[in-house]
Amino acid sequence: MEYDCYLRKIAGALAPSTGCTEPSAIALNAATARRHARGEVCRITARLDAYLFKNAMGVGIPGADERGVSLCVALGVTAGDSDAGMNALHTVTPEQLAQAKALRSRITVEIAPEAQGLYIETILETAEDAVRVVTRGEHDHIALVEHAPFAGRCEAEDCPCCEETQDSLQDFIDFAEGVPLDRLTFLRAALEMNRRVYAEGTARQLERHVLPQMLLNDSSLYAMAKRRAGVASYARMSGIPLPVMTATGSGNQGLTLFLTVDAAADYFRSGEERLLRSLALANLVNIYVKRYIGPLSSVCACGVASGLGACLGIAYLLGGGEGQMLQAARNVLGSVSGMICDGAKEGCASKVALSAGLAVEAACLAMEGGGIHAQDGILDETFPDLIAHLGELVVEGMGHTNSTIVHIMKEGKKC
Repeated sequence: MEYDCYLRKIAGALAPSTGCTEPSAIALNAATARRHARGEVCRITARLDAYLFKNAMGVGIPGADERGVSLCVALGVTAGDSDAGMNALHTVTPEQLAQAKALRSRITVEIAPEAQGLYIETILETAEDAVRVVTRGEHDHIALVEHAPFAGRCEAEDCPCCEETQDSLQDFIDFAEGVPLDRLTFLRAALEMNRRVYAEGTARQLERHVLPQMLLNDSSLYAMAKRRAGVASYARMSGIPLPVMTATGSGNQGLTLFLTVDAAADYFRSGEERLLRSLALANLVNIYVKRYIGPLSSVCACGVASGLGACLGIAYLLGGGEGQMLQAARNVLGSVSGMICDGAKEGCASKVALSAGLAVEAACLAMEGGGIHAQDGILDETFPDLIAHLGELVVEGMGHTNSTIVHIMKEGKKC
């Protein structure tokens, strides 16, 4: 087997981000505009796709004591490091925060109805210049920087979801089993980064926001996985200034993937090699699912993508083969396919904890020969058909769901 392609896919889907990826992406875009504009800022217009707008509305921002999309833009201008990628807000001083708050009155935030896929556009105007910056497709992909007069709207790119692939679940298993171990060491560094976020959340006693008292001292794998992933997510969503290793553009997905599998490897005493191979498999599954549902969607990808990936990673730790992993996937998708994404915020930690716990349950149930029948609901006999049905549900069946979610979220709330 040729390993380089899968290694590139995994490495390309991982990136560190300080704070939630949506505020970081907005700040990076705005910081890039500020870097290229001459003169004092007079006016800023930020246009975002509805999915990204939703995820930036109410989440914590590193170094800030308030929230909102306009503050993300303002902090990008006053504090953003355009050379730091998704760590653009790695340092925010009190002075820069005060400047950002003062700048908000000159910022207009709009949803770009024509946007297909992830999209951020900042037009920054000064007395002597105007600069337009566009992010497209991926959170850190600056696709355009131009000075006025502008050439017009960027043409919409094709949505990456539902892209056909010849990969199979057995291909992922074969890769995880056969790839030389020294080529997976980068996954250890990613895991360590996410472990630090969990440790910080524990130091701040954030468990009480995620788990009831009856589970806090529970030594079961179910409770352990929920605690690690959920606490780390709560810490991140509240805006702690620590980098998280994201997966497919999401910090919560990175935390769900890495910390759920890590908890299982600790519980089963699987060892370093088995842990890294399990993480490789889990990441490939997550990438595969996201190809069908898109980078941002109406459903919580921590359940159907990273939770599913973690579930299959746990099945791998337990010695499961393709059949058991397929059943584990059915157990996940037969349970949480309809869990909506209603924006990034501390409440996401509950969905992350739910996804981590379900990953454990679904994998163990499949290993015992139990679970949801292949003919139930949207499920199917094969892994490609199973994920294709999920993609159809999300992209076509829930096409208008996100606009309804955004409408409800905007009622009476500052953006």
